[in-house]
Amino acid sequence: MATSLKTTVHQLIDEIENEQLLETIRDFLSLKKEKETGSLWEELPKKEKEEILGTLEDDESTFISRDTFLKRSK
Repeated sequence: MATSLKTTVHQLIDEIENEQLLETIRDFLSLKKEKETGSLWEELPKKEKEEILGTLEDDESTFISRDTFLKRSK
């Protein structure tokens, strides 16, 4: 595992003072740790999958790259 990635994640979490956000991150990480990749998507009802995919198709001009997002969050 990339040590620098873990270090960065730890630093970001250490800087968060919002308890609700920390709980959300904890819950998300716990869920992701327990589930296989892609299994969350498979558990979604068909209607919710369609809504998500429809949203993604609506306006791709609002999408930004991962690198752009990460630069903005620094």
